[in-house]
Amino acid sequence: MKTRLANCKVLLPNRMVGEGDVVVDRDDGRIVSVCVAREDGPQGDVAETIDLGGCLVMPGLVNCHCHAPMTLLRGVGGGLPLQRWLEEAIFPVEAKMTASDIAAGMTWGALEMLAGGVTCVADMYDQPRACAEALAATGMRGNVCKPGLAFPDGTPQGRLEECVAFARTSFGGRVVSDICVHSEYLTVEGFCRALADANRELRRPLHVHVSETEREHEECIARHGKTPIAYLAGTGILDFGGYAAHCVWCTDDDFRIMAEKGVSLVHNPTSNMKLGSGFARIVRAMELGVNIALGTDGTASNDNLDMFEEMHLASLIHKGLARDPTVLSPWDVIEMATKNGAKALGRARESGEVAAGMAADLCVVDLKRPHLEPALDIPNLVVHSMQAGDVVMTMVGGEVLYDARSGEPSWPTINHDRALFDLLSAVRRLGLTAL
Repeated sequence: MKTRLANCKVLLPNRMVGEGDVVVDRDDGRIVSVCVAREDGPQGDVAETIDLGGCLVMPGLVNCHCHAPMTLLRGVGGGLPLQRWLEEAIFPVEAKMTASDIAAGMTWGALEMLAGGVTCVADMYDQPRACAEALAATGMRGNVCKPGLAFPDGTPQGRLEECVAFARTSFGGRVVSDICVHSEYLTVEGFCRALADANRELRRPLHVHVSETEREHEECIARHGKTPIAYLAGTGILDFGGYAAHCVWCTDDDFRIMAEKGVSLVHNPTSNMKLGSGFARIVRAMELGVNIALGTDGTASNDNLDMFEEMHLASLIHKGLARDPTVLSPWDVIEMATKNGAKALGRARESGEVAAGMAADLCVVDLKRPHLEPALDIPNLVVHSMQAGDVVMTMVGGEVLYDARSGEPSWPTINHDRALFDLLSAVRRLGLTAL
């Protein structure tokens, strides 16, 4: 069955804004045609027409670094630096989480992301089977991983086998499993080498935190005589590429390694500023050939999963740092949140662009909001004016997973009231209380 999204503006892959209709094949979940005037497009087999009334259709947003179950911990530990934030506020609560708690947080995170036009997420959290199953039930796309952890005293036991077994697991077409080490500082070299050896068969990209803080970066150099990126590359764990979150303190040589190995840099501007970590040098990384994507991080270090906010901040930060308003065009930033993100997650042939043959992963934005009128420069609006709340429809694989066109938001695959009940029940069970 084909559905026509009629009367819309479209962000096109050639960095142009088109007008017309987008035709989607709901059976195979792919885009049939883009910006085809109704009289010129396929007629007889279109079973449904959705008049978008001048809304903007853009690629679904790709959140390349998230800990979505941390919706349970939204804002917890605010005001603490990273190490104290982890050790005093986050780890003690996470130690008490059950699979049901994590599934509730994952579902609520998916609900929030779908309402903000996110169609795919790379999520790193413990008990990843609960995450993957909850995410798959919502219909979102996702790359999920088992965080690799290993310490000099040998704990926790069996983590390597769990990471490898999870990376072999399939959760259906939209959710895939990747390999992961949490970071250089929460693992050991033998673990990384063993996971790299196992990955010669799996050939999965690596999800990892890298050089988030100056302390982390410098302590790695003191331990190994190498930066975190150089250390990881030396273990072989980057041989099949990956996506590295933060990279705030990476050097030019690190960026050259990342470009050579096909490791994308996932920029997390909100989280890095809230935790006082600094600013990733993404303009320099781009100059050295690194693919740049965007991520929200979790809602304890960000407080929301709004990818429009990440675009806005990324643009402003780097213009300000460079003292140059021409740094990072709106199209550069839009691509970080869409096609570059799809590339980072190994999905470049599947999604990230509104084009015939691509998956119908789409974000529809109401351009009639007061802060979006007049729509004189739509790419500029996307980066500097739009907010998650402006999204009125999100489609994944041709399936509408969020719809607020009538004013009352709905999530066809998620029972909102049940999801909220489960979330708040988990929060109470974990002993979290409002200030």
